[in-house]
Amino acid sequence: MRIWPVLLLMVGATSAQAQLACKTVSDFKGSTDPVELRVLESLKGTVELGGNTPCSGALVTFAGRAANSPALVLSAGHCSDRGKTEVNVGKKLLIMPDHAEVLYRTGTRRPLTLETGNRDEPRTCMEADEIIYGTMNGADILLLQVSESYEQLEKRTGVKPFLVSQDTSFAPDLALRIPSAYWQNDRACQVEATIDKVKEAQWLWSPVLRVRIAEACGTPHGASGSPAIRKDSSEVIGAFGTASDANAPACELNNPCEVAPDGSVTAAAKGQGYVHFVHAFYTCLDKGRNVDLEVPGCQLAKPQR
Repeated sequence: MRIWPVLLLMVGATSAQAQLACKTVSDFKGSTDPVELRVLESLKGTVELGGNTPCSGALVTFAGRAANSPALVLSAGHCSDRGKTEVNVGKKLLIMPDHAEVLYRTGTRRPLTLETGNRDEPRTCMEADEIIYGTMNGADILLLQVSESYEQLEKRTGVKPFLVSQDTSFAPDLALRIPSAYWQNDRACQVEATIDKVKEAQWLWSPVLRVRIAEACGTPHGASGSPAIRKDSSEVIGAFGTASDANAPACELNNPCEVAPDGSVTAAAKGQGYVHFVHAFYTCLDKGRNVDLEVPGCQLAKPQR
């Protein structure tokens, strides 16, 4: 998991909508440098999650979802700040779902920072009011509902959501970018392969996209939940989940491993990153394009009864 062992202090003013304060400090405020402005534009629509677990994410929508629907933010399940598992990272205790746990339609109140792409006001606050779906069971994904609709956000910030891809497979060498609002930068990456099973600590995920190791695609802690965006279509094909620190035995925390059909494991190389598929959301959408786990044929993991 790309989790950062320091406490983030929340700064910034409360918005006119009485939202929670968020981080509004930007590296690019007022910049006229062409290179910095390109980075600023590449971050537009990405999100930094406040709370106890600092992570990245993106403002997203599903094909056919109405503009007056509550906006959604995609991130990683271990960024949920909810769950039955406690993980000590440095001097910090992080809370996340257990290996079989599913968070569904759970109330929350969490500050979010939206990247606007506007050099005069690069970052603005939003607030999550519900965990629509969050799990580390089979995939490490989180979907938050925002207290504003897409059209309200666009009117206030000029930001439109990324479209979640319906594609179920991706060819090797597919060009991606993985922008992180937490780090305020963008990374050029490529799909390397689809891996049947990846394990980290008690969690097992299947299938998972392996991203090719490259200097331009380094994903440090804090990049968890960053959107994996196709360069050719700008659709979000997944959420970045983890990469190996290569500082502990295979399959331990922050040291994922790949599991072969015979059960043997291969330690991920240092810096090897993995992205979680998100197309299964489409199998669980009702007529209003809202996530409903009771939809026939829904492929997302369900809460235990």
